[in-house]
Parts: sequence; C-alpha cells; structure tokens
Amino acid sequence: MSNTFNGVLQNSSSDNPYLLAMSKEAVVDEIIRPNELGRIRYRGSIWNAKSLQETTIYPEDIVYVVGNDNITLIVDTFPNSDYNDLCQSQKKSPSATPLFFLGNFLLLLLILL
Repeated sequence: MSNTFNGVLQNSSSDNPYLLAMSKEAVVDEIIRPNELGRIRYRGSIWNAKSLQETTIYPEDIVYVVGNDNITLIVDTFPNSDYNDLCQSQKKSPSATPLFFLGNFLLLLLILL
C-alpha cells in the first residue's frame, strides 16, 4: 500500500510486519521540525524520521512509529493516529464506472432483443 506524505511516496507500516513487529514507541534523538528530517532511537538503532504533526518535536520526547518512507520512519506524537485509518480507507476497491453500467445495460438489451 502506498500513500503520499508531503509529496513523498510512502509505504504503510501494515505492509511491513518486520519493521513494526515489536514496540511502535520511539525516542527522539535529534529535533524533528515540520517537513524536515530528524532522528529517533527505535529498536536499538538510530533512524531518520519525519513527523505527521506540524509541530517541532524535541529530543527525549516519545513518538510512535506509524509508517515508513523507504528507510525514513514516519512518526506521530499520538499512539493511535488517524494515519493507519487513512491507509486502510485507501485500500477499498474503486467504485464501478458509468461505462461498466452502460456496457451491462447494452448487453442485457441485446439479449432481450
């Protein structure tokens, strides 16, 4: 599942079970400013991170990993973010097009004649 986050291709964390197999909680290591990269400590390693929030997140603050953009983790300051709901809602199948209905109508009309 792919999304865009500030124009960047992004993978849903639900499609990457290894990444989030353990705790989603991380600690900010280097300040994360809006629309900029920062760094977090997650599962014993240092990772680049972007925030879903439009606020600055300071070192030693707790954040929650909600997804990834290649090797950059996407974080939020709230544990139950709407981000995962957004990913799930975009997985729904597209609605049928009017041409589909027109084709079925014409096929039915042809059969009846």
